Amino acid sequence: MTERLYFVDSHLFENECRVLCCEPAAEGYDVLVDRTVFFPNKGGQPCDVGTLGGVAVTDVREAGEDLLLRTDAPLPVGATVVGHIDEGRRLDIMEQHTGEHLLSWCAFKLFDAANVGFHCALSYATLDLDKPLTPEQIAAMEDMANALVRRNLKVSAAFYDSEADLQNVPLRKHAEGLTAPIRVVSIEDADSCTCCAPHVHSTGEIGCIKITAAAAYKGGMRCTFLCGGRALRYFQSLQRTVDTLARGFSTGAEEVLSAVDKQTQELKELKKDKAALTARLETYLVRELMDRAREVKGKKLLVELVDTDPKRLRPLALGTLPERGLSLLLCEKAGNLTYVVCSNGIGLDMGELIPAINLALSGKGGGRGTLAQGSAPTPSGLTETLHQLTAYLTARLQSL
Repeated sequence: MTERLYFVDSHLFENECRVLCCEPAAEGYDVLVDRTVFFPNKGGQPCDVGTLGGVAVTDVREAGEDLLLRTDAPLPVGATVVGHIDEGRRLDIMEQHTGEHLLSWCAFKLFDAANVGFHCALSYATLDLDKPLTPEQIAAMEDMANALVRRNLKVSAAFYDSEADLQNVPLRKHAEGLTAPIRVVSIEDADSCTCCAPHVHSTGEIGCIKITAAAAYKGGMRCTFLCGGRALRYFQSLQRTVDTLARGFSTGAEEVLSAVDKQTQELKELKKDKAALTARLETYLVRELMDRAREVKGKKLLVELVDTDPKRLRPLALGTLPERGLSLLLCEKAGNLTYVVCSNGIGLDMGELIPAINLALSGKGGGRGTLAQGSAPTPSGLTETLHQLTAYLTARLQSL
């Protein structure tokens, strides 16, 4: 059985140990030692990494009562070596995990919401609650958790030999299927629950807790949060963003929101003005395009590359249709070609024409009845391709 030194002191980052076994494994070697500070992948959080005898430890997992350390090189059995974990990673994960205990306790205390899931990744952490909470309730939970952080409450752990010994312990959460001895992590004047992971010595080490997102999840709520150094980096990133916006608006940081609101309103008005002007211009453009249409056995044919917004191509094409005729309009923006083909009063299904148009332009599209559309990367020799399409569509109209 591997002696787990992180139970003795979560801030112990290295130890001397003896190599009991070393076996080849996928992408390295599985090493068994008699005692270690390395914590495995367990309890909703990633394992410790670091070095053992000077070689890298990339993974740690449980194998019954033993811990297997995955190394990138073999170690001699019987040798005495030193294991050293990545201190920054351990401290960061402890900040998140103890912060999660505080958030869970506050949610339970304030709103009778139970923790039903926890996951700690290397850049974020999530807490799942069994009921939805309002933004105001989320803020209250966050405020209470940070107040407990500032009180610098003691965090401790104790082992209990049986379930009977836990009968008088006020647990917020008791995980099922545990075997003795059962470990309980407690926060002074606050939380107490079963937990196998290392934690900070006192809540002040957490620094700050920030819930960055909260969304409905499986009938409850998933809260994404950051603690300690992660929260600090998040605030620093927000400040850089606000400072950049403030410089862009030539205003103070406290006036950025007002400046953004003002510009947003101005943009809405400009978009309305642009839409009105575009509609007026398209009236003239439609007339100009219709004048370019050629006569084909009593029917009109229009094939044109136009300078317009791709979103306006369809209404523009429909606007050019005479009583009996066919229009193929195309527009090119940023290396992409958009096209619309439509007809009126000629008895020809556009679903029959679009495959040939797609083939000529090396594009993709579809449709049926009186309209089809597609898109393609702008081909080389587009002018010649348009001449070929005009000849093809002319022949189709002549055959009707």
